[in-house]
Amino acid sequence: MEQIYEEIIKLSFAYFESRPVTPETIWDYIARAKGFYPEHSLDEKRLFNALETVHAPTISDDARILEDSEGHEDWFNPDTHLPLKRDFKWHFWDHYQQYLLLRKRWPKNIVKSMDRFSSLVLSRIEDPLRAGYWDRRGMVVGNVQSGKTANYTALITKAADAGYKLFVVLAGVHNSLRSQTQERLNEEFLGYDLEVIQRITGQERRIGVRRMFNDHRTVNTLTSSADCGDFSRVVANQAGIIPSTTGDPIILVVKKNVSILRNLIEWATSLARPDSSGHRVVQDIPLLLIDDECDFASVNTREPVRDEFHNIIEDWDPTRTNLLIRQLLSSFAKSNYIGYTATPFANIFIHKDDPHPIYGDDLFPKHFLVSLPQPDNYVGPEKLFGLRGDPDVGIAALEPLPLLRDVDDTETVIPGSHKSHLVINELPESLIRAIKSFLLVCSARRLRATGTPHNSMLIHVTRFTGVQSRVRDLVESELSRLSGRIMSGTDSLDDFRDLWEEDFIPTSVEMKRRDFKDARIHDWSEIRPVLFDVIRSLKLKGINGEIGDTLDYRQSELNARQRVERGETVPWAESGATIIAIGGDKLSRGLTLDGLSVSYYLRAARMYDTLMQMGRWFGYRDGYNDLCRIYTTEELMRWYQHIALANRELRNEFDYMEAIGSSPEKFGLKVRKHPGRLAITAAGKARATERMQITFAGRCLRTIVFDPRFSAPNMEALEGLIEEIGREPDREIIPEKPRFYWTNVPPQLVTKFMRSYVTQEDEKRVVDPARIADYIDRQTARNELTDWHVVLVSNSNPIHRFPVGKYEIGAVLRKPLRRVEERLISIGTLTSPMDEYIDMEKDEYERVRKLYERLKIEDEDDKTRFAAFARLERPKERGLLLIYFPACDDDVEGGAFRYGLDGKEVVGFAVSFPGSDTAEPIEYVVNSVYADGEDAA
Repeated sequence: MEQIYEEIIKLSFAYFESRPVTPETIWDYIARAKGFYPEHSLDEKRLFNALETVHAPTISDDARILEDSEGHEDWFNPDTHLPLKRDFKWHFWDHYQQYLLLRKRWPKNIVKSMDRFSSLVLSRIEDPLRAGYWDRRGMVVGNVQSGKTANYTALITKAADAGYKLFVVLAGVHNSLRSQTQERLNEEFLGYDLEVIQRITGQERRIGVRRMFNDHRTVNTLTSSADCGDFSRVVANQAGIIPSTTGDPIILVVKKNVSILRNLIEWATSLARPDSSGHRVVQDIPLLLIDDECDFASVNTREPVRDEFHNIIEDWDPTRTNLLIRQLLSSFAKSNYIGYTATPFANIFIHKDDPHPIYGDDLFPKHFLVSLPQPDNYVGPEKLFGLRGDPDVGIAALEPLPLLRDVDDTETVIPGSHKSHLVINELPESLIRAIKSFLLVCSARRLRATGTPHNSMLIHVTRFTGVQSRVRDLVESELSRLSGRIMSGTDSLDDFRDLWEEDFIPTSVEMKRRDFKDARIHDWSEIRPVLFDVIRSLKLKGINGEIGDTLDYRQSELNARQRVERGETVPWAESGATIIAIGGDKLSRGLTLDGLSVSYYLRAARMYDTLMQMGRWFGYRDGYNDLCRIYTTEELMRWYQHIALANRELRNEFDYMEAIGSSPEKFGLKVRKHPGRLAITAAGKARATERMQITFAGRCLRTIVFDPRFSAPNMEALEGLIEEIGREPDREIIPEKPRFYWTNVPPQLVTKFMRSYVTQEDEKRVVDPARIADYIDRQTARNELTDWHVVLVSNSNPIHRFPVGKYEIGAVLRKPLRRVEERLISIGTLTSPMDEYIDMEKDEYERVRKLYERLKIEDEDDKTRFAAFARLERPKERGLLLIYFPACDDDVEGGAFRYGLDGKEVVGFAVSFPGSDTAEPIEYVVNSVYADGEDAA
């Protein structure tokens, strides 16, 4: 029966290739399938859940993009997936997407989204046929274990179709990750493995796309999947392969290793010739350099040495890997650098103004930043560990999944802080329980026969290889003991049964309630007989530089394929590997453990990026989400919760900056700091950062993104505020600055206006009127913000006048940051710096001016910072609400039509808060862009 279910699912990919995936089409397919197996009673509900899990995942959101297009020539349309000025046909990309759909059984919706995202990136690098000198720097941010390799493989295939001839992929610092990346690209882009060709027959052995398509074009490489298959000058010289404008594409997968990069630069620059300045560069071959895990090893951690004018001196060198990457890029007249990472903290902290006289700009992604959304079947830190939530930043709490198991019995066996000579004589009981859990999971997965056939368990308790080896020996002894019990046939296995019935069954029930449709309930009587096959197929691997084991998933697949070719029927479970992997750093970044279901993790790293990368358990577990377990400490669970909150807030900032059309160099990033021992990234990577305490206190919050559809309700909210104030303005109208000004307005009227105001969704991520109202309420209870000044700002020489209540208002002219749309208007700023101290009396103003003059930086004349001082000196009881009516005329660059005119008036507001000693601050670490902005004052 299991083979029948697997065959029905396999055939469904061809069925849904030309049909939408809906509940109706799934039931239609099940009805057809039943007709082919009339003698069998098929579980229709099980089939429906399995088919929905395989085909229905979607990515509901588009990528977020910050970009600076100055100097960039548009050449490719990401909406049509077609070039603008010339023709080329998809070949490598077509083969790759068909391979994903038909061989790897990716959901059609996910492949379609990846097509979209890779086209968005392709359109932002340069046309390989563009003449002259050009250099593009960008970064793509995904999620841990979310498919970044697939995304940059899609980009590489499309770039090769467009005419790029040289690709360099920087794949981590370990041989294992480089080899794994090479294996992926061999299967999905090249179609062969150079190591197999050289080692076995000297002839090509087709794999992956080349096996699937006989007409697959040639891609050359000088690197292989062997541990020793990194780039070598000797191999390159013997092969005689060099890049050319008319030859086949060349791809090199290399480690971030100083000697390897030096050899690569020497090989590449053998084609160079002097340019007009005498600098030797490769003139005609465009380079696309992909930096996988670009926050690791690539970032310069050395403090620059500067001259008296604050410029970096020529004799100063960055860290060697960073220097060599920059040198490689500068050796080409045409180059693109794209970093891929899930933990961009170090990269966004690169100082934006650090060009080197010889090696050029640092690797800051100054031209584009792309943030990839996650598919709805991705299980990341937020889903897994939950969110504590923070109403002040608009993030709701989220309950963790019931897959976490607290480990509290290791301190006497494997202390959190231990030396390399630690002697371990026994395994903690929690680790033995985790191993039993893994055996049960593998048994249940054999019953389900869905998803990847591989099964993996991760044991990561120390970074010391000697201690890892001792743990491996003890695990091997425990497996031998358990194997004897299981294979005896006489042991009742009551401990296994209790674990299954008391842990797994209730958890699967709860996961099903949480809308994980792939959760299934198995009786112990189903599980017990399968344990024998599981323990017999299990392999124990030590993954570190001393033991030398490898994660041979691909070999298992190859063996299964060869058996099929010989006419054998291969059961689902026998087509994959079952592995317990014990290791440290090699298992902590980039390396994929296929079918990872049980993780035992004690390694207490204390940096956001390191902890996130060690989370190999994040990703896609369709068909067995409810069976997964993470055994770790309560402290680590709390840390992951905090990092999940900081990561969500960072993405919210990114979304907001994208909504207002900002560029990467203007991206003022702040990352929430942990109140305890956690650091965001390594100290050297965060040289260009500052710590800041950020609250609404002392800040001015402004609306700068508007949706014209909300004009009517917002105008109604404003007119309601004026009506409830119920009197004429308290200050005389000055013709040259016509402002309608009320003092002593009760805070309840301001909060009522805020709760009635409707804002654009992207704006709400940062400027949320409801959160502002909540903050005012809290501070009012502390006898602050009890007295409000409300001002309608009017232009004395407007392009448009209109009535608000009984007052005639002149719209203020503002320039849009992006093309104005019917549903989105974004402007650079709403307020003028002088507006924020219009509520000050003369003596207050003079006090602020004198304070500012005494503290301001020499030669700095910044009215924006002066406004920040005004907020801090404003009485804590007084808040300032400024109302604006921004308008854009047709003549203003970027305006597609007039807004703020002729019945399209939009209402904007700014709230200037005084400083406060009672408001609870949040500590952030911010990059140099944010630190240079007004909120740093």
